[in-house]
Amino acid sequence: MIVFDFKNYKNYLKKILDTKGTLRGSRSKLAKTLGCQTGFISQVLNGNTHFSLEHCAGISKYLGHDEEEKHFFMLLCQLEKAGSTDLKEYYQSQIQKIQNERKEIKNRIKVTQELCEVDYITYYSQWYYAAIHVLVSITKFQTKESISKRLNINLETTSQALKFLTEKGIIIDNFGKYNISQLRIHLDRKSPLINKHHTNWKIEALKSLEKSNPQDMHYSSVIALSKKDAEKIKEVMLKSLEDIEIILRPSPEEEIYGVSMDFFTL
Repeated sequence: MIVFDFKNYKNYLKKILDTKGTLRGSRSKLAKTLGCQTGFISQVLNGNTHFSLEHCAGISKYLGHDEEEKHFFMLLCQLEKAGSTDLKEYYQSQIQKIQNERKEIKNRIKVTQELCEVDYITYYSQWYYAAIHVLVSITKFQTKESISKRLNINLETTSQALKFLTEKGIIIDNFGKYNISQLRIHLDRKSPLINKHHTNWKIEALKSLEKSNPQDMHYSSVIALSKKDAEKIKEVMLKSLEDIEIILRPSPEEEIYGVSMDFFTL
């Protein structure tokens, strides 16, 4: 369970400390950690009383929250314990601010360094800059010739792209063998280049359709649903990006893929 998906700490704890299935017994383990009775935990979760802030801090530690999760969880706890309307409104605004920020992809995927504006313009001018950037992380595609052949672009264009990427520290040239650097690039959705970036990869997706590769996957649909459920779908899609990141980080580089996701109002 993701704590950021909740606006009430009791609802969150009821889910994560479920008394059924694989989570059975979690409340008794927490009670032992807090030095209280299991019945006390159930009494709080199902009644009108609340945990002390000390208990909340202990619960957060028991659940293994990182600093961001702990901060958010403690805000939820303080919201319920607030004794005035003004104080409740303050905590609600802080909670809403964090939830809004998490909807921004750039805050879910850590960016370690950014290029200058002119470099961004070049990087996003053509699809192959990003493709080469990622491709050189794969051992068998770390020479100019192998990159050119794999991406089906001529050697002159490949050389020009490699020159730019190495000069800007995006990739590393080790005597003609290229490798990816520690630089992480993400384009803000408010950037004037974002339309160009998406267009580049939509064109490549169309080219993929023409190839009719059975291993490729394409999905398009038109749906009608409530605005509330539309927000839920958007959150599922954003969460999937986080899940992709978790899988991506330890995954060995063997092949390069294009990823595209769309969900929009007609």
